[in-house]
Amino acid sequence: MRMSPVPIYLRITVNGKRAETTAGRECVPSAGNSKAGRFRGTKEEIKSFNAYLDNLQSQVYEAHKVLTESGVLITAEHQRRR
Repeated sequence: MRMSPVPIYLRITVNGKRAETTAGRECVPSAGNSKAGRFRGTKEEIKSFNAYLDNLQSQVYEAHKVLTESGVLITAEHQRRR
């Protein structure tokens, strides 16, 4: 039985408070490694998808850095909106 693609969500947790947003892409759950947060495989499509996820993660870290440097109170909701 083939599984249908499901949306990928980005969860940000700050001080125990969570905010979630869609990553704008879908995947077949059986292709992923949930512990690593990435997909298994060596095909170019998998490499590209993992690079996309790495880029999302970098954007979250960058938003955190900008908020920290500006002295803004950081919440999960702030991170989600950036």
